[in-house]
Amino acid sequence: MTEPAAPLWIYDTTLRDGAQREGLSLSIEDKLRIARQLDRLGMPFIEGGWPGANPKDVQFFGSCAKSR
Repeated sequence: MTEPAAPLWIYDTTLRDGAQREGLSLSIEDKLRIARQLDRLGMPFIEGGWPGANPKDVQFFGSCAKSR
C-alpha cells in the first residue's frame, strides 16, 4: 500500500508579482476585490505585496486589517 501524497499548498502572488506589470496600476479597491475573490476561491495564502513598500501597499494592508 502506498502512502498518501503530501498536501499541495498554493501561494498566490497576483497582487505582488502581477501588479508589477508595465502599464498596470491597481487601485486599492482593485486589490481588495482581487483578494476577496481569491479568498472566496479558497486560496490559503495570498501575497499582497510588502507593507511599507509604498503608500498604496500601506493602505491596502490597513484596509485588509479593518475588514477582518
